[in-house]
Amino acid sequence: MITLLTIFYTTSCLKADEILELGKQIFYNEQACINCHILNSDDGGQNKLSKEHVVNIVTNGYGVMPAYKNILNKEQINAVATFINKEGNNWKNKLSSFVQ
Repeated sequence: MITLLTIFYTTSCLKADEILELGKQIFYNEQACINCHILNSDDGGQNKLSKEHVVNIVTNGYGVMPAYKNILNKEQINAVATFINKEGNNWKNKLSSFVQ
């Protein structure tokens, strides 16, 4: 019981910079979101997604993007959504012709 409580406490109390770093690692490395998504497009697009919207999309999927609720835990989904919301000024899909 103490071990479970310790794990919960330590994993749910990340600092803001640790959350951003975790989100960055997931986006660029672990799940390679960068393969399909562009955070800052240079074509003048202004599609800034709210953190809540990103959490919903990552959790449940959208269009051809699969749901990640069984791949990433809530902390990881929150971290990648926080990273995208903070760092992404112009959100785009590289596969935009396939995504409605």
